[in-house]
Amino acid sequence: MMHRLNCHKYLAIAGVALICLWPSRQLSGQARNETVSRDPLPSYAQSATTKAGESDAPGPAPRPAVEEKKPAPSSAVPSASPPAPAPASDKVQVTGLRFLSSKNYTRVMLDLSQDAKYEVRRLKEDPANGTPPRIYVDITGARLAMASKEPVPVDDGLLRQVRVGQYSADVVRVVLDMTSLRDHKAFILPDPHRLVIDLQGQKAPEVTTGKEEPAKAEKNSRRSAPVKDKKAAAPLGNSGGIRKIVLDPGHGGKDPGAVGVGGIMEKDLVLAIAKKLAAKLKNELGIQVVLTRRDDRFVALEERTYLANAEDADLFVSLHMNASPNSEARGVETYYLNNTSDEAAMRLAARENGSARKNVSDLQFILSDMTQNMKLEDSITLAHRLQQSVVGGMTKSIGEVRDLGVKKALFYVLVGARMPSVLVEMFFVTHRVEGPAMSREATQEAMVNSLFEGIQKYNQAMQIAKTL
Repeated sequence: MMHRLNCHKYLAIAGVALICLWPSRQLSGQARNETVSRDPLPSYAQSATTKAGESDAPGPAPRPAVEEKKPAPSSAVPSASPPAPAPASDKVQVTGLRFLSSKNYTRVMLDLSQDAKYEVRRLKEDPANGTPPRIYVDITGARLAMASKEPVPVDDGLLRQVRVGQYSADVVRVVLDMTSLRDHKAFILPDPHRLVIDLQGQKAPEVTTGKEEPAKAEKNSRRSAPVKDKKAAAPLGNSGGIRKIVLDPGHGGKDPGAVGVGGIMEKDLVLAIAKKLAAKLKNELGIQVVLTRRDDRFVALEERTYLANAEDADLFVSLHMNASPNSEARGVETYYLNNTSDEAAMRLAARENGSARKNVSDLQFILSDMTQNMKLEDSITLAHRLQQSVVGGMTKSIGEVRDLGVKKALFYVLVGARMPSVLVEMFFVTHRVEGPAMSREATQEAMVNSLFEGIQKYNQAMQIAKTL
């Protein structure tokens, strides 16, 4: 009997202890859950200004001082584990870095394995601490796959260096350490995918660059020798007119462009016309002319626009020949850069861009914040002057010309240009008459004269407008 009472006594004591301990354990769990939910992950806005004290280091993000675990968003279930990083096979791979540098403009290009989301942020300069302005770009869902992870020195008076690092499991951070900065712009171009970052600023005058440069038309295009000819002795640029033009003969090298009747290649025709037009503009109007290529070489689309910006050109004119599966398609058309829903224009842009039709649609969002900086009205005026002159001039040369008009489309080669820029489709290389005609010297001379007249009329119209 005594033994049974002792057993009941011990069981009662154990039950009371269990009841006392249970609420405190539940309360402790609630407190831990509240601590996690109060501290959500930070969110960043594209092109926002960084908060004071926020790090721009490209390496791994620092751990919190108190908690080792990364806090979950307030909407997360407390007991659930954080989402796992994307599998390595699904991540965007950052495979390379290139840059092009000039007097007051630098373009940085990062090679990507696929399309990517990114956020751009700017750190303002701090004169008190002697800290220059910086820009950093976070590429999300990405993995760094570059052979070298060392900082890339630039030292061109605008950009000091570029640092790239795996900031976290899913973020690659690119840091641009600037010397000076006036403006910046970032966008992605596909096929192949690359993130392009344009930087503008006032460079130190004594700094010269020996970095990668695209093909240049003339060795003296940056510093032209005095012209002895009386007609060219007072170039229009000195009287408020056109000072410099960049002519862009499309395609080249491994990219033949459209191939027409008898194997005629677009890349050869446009180069021949560009060279003749450059000589005429220089000799008769005293305008400096730079070609994006002077021979049969491949030049990437982003390097062509870079050259126009780096040369601080007044106009950018890209020359092409059209093509169609319909052998009866013929005529002339001129394009400026803008969003469009025209299916034919989008197919043409896809062919000239060397990209898929879908990627042309995806580019539309890029222009939403770029149109404010484009000289859109001037581009439209230039397009109309060239179109009218080419149709009129070539009609006199080869007979009736089909006027396909001035249109808008999403040509990559025009993206980012800071001056009036257009793309001219000079006849169809696939047409049985227009293609062979454009390979003849007389027809090319007539096209050169027509383009020259269009540029001249645009220049006159702009000078008149300035006096109103």
